Amino acid sequence: MKRLTVMMLALAVLAGSGMATSFLGRSSTMNKRYQFFGWTNFGYNQTALSYDWASGRYKTPEGFVTTKTTSCDITLALGLPGRFDIDVVAPLAMKAKDTATAAGLGDLMVYARYGVLQSSTQPFKAALLLGANLPTASKTASPALGDRTTDLALGFSANTKKYGRFLGHVRAAYWFNGKTDDTTKVGNTFEYLLCADYSVTNTLTPELAVSGYFQDKKQYNGVGSNNTEVSQHLVSALLMWKPIPMLVIRPKVAFPLTFMSKGSTMANVYGGLDVWVTYP
Repeated sequence: MKRLTVMMLALAVLAGSGMATSFLGRSSTMNKRYQFFGWTNFGYNQTALSYDWASGRYKTPEGFVTTKTTSCDITLALGLPGRFDIDVVAPLAMKAKDTATAAGLGDLMVYARYGVLQSSTQPFKAALLLGANLPTASKTASPALGDRTTDLALGFSANTKKYGRFLGHVRAAYWFNGKTDDTTKVGNTFEYLLCADYSVTNTLTPELAVSGYFQDKKQYNGVGSNNTEVSQHLVSALLMWKPIPMLVIRPKVAFPLTFMSKGSTMANVYGGLDVWVTYP
């Protein structure tokens, strides 16, 4: 256990980025009853592109000010009786934009999963998800560490059984986003993740994924505002390494699919590192 703790602390100095929200981060396999699951997702990215609505493409305009984000999302989960588990996600981040910096806790996420199909004899496994974001980020942080809205989500995850060395995943969720103040409502969001695994050995599995989201227009006093909708998509390469049964280490890198994205800003590249621990 001491050796594992040292390894975790050493990995914590590295940075990475989540390729979808933590709500879609887990497969359809449920925790065993009273089994603990811990997941640390390190992240780093630096915005380099801003969407130009006039030309319909991403550019780096003159005077563009980048935002650098170093993040560490910590997920703690516990298996419950009846094919349920409960997850809590604490998103920690440090952001810098020009001379402004902010660090601390973002908007806390809590969600529950229920395994509707879990038998190894079935062609796939599936789980239903119900979650919420809570406005726990600082009100005064600049750059902002969260939008401080109360959001509710419904989702599902499914993965095929193993066909030879291949395994496929499909996950999706819809977020009913809340208001930032009395007049401003954040657009609702649909997010998805498609992933394929290929087990080279029992301990080494490369993965390829496409993920993204579609967010509706912001509403001011009930009216949608033009050019505030967002649609962003990434392609990711991941490598899952399982040195011991209780530990998984997964470095990852992602690139923006700008030809099918629009709105807001994006980075040229996103790096990432996941560390998973299960007990017992």
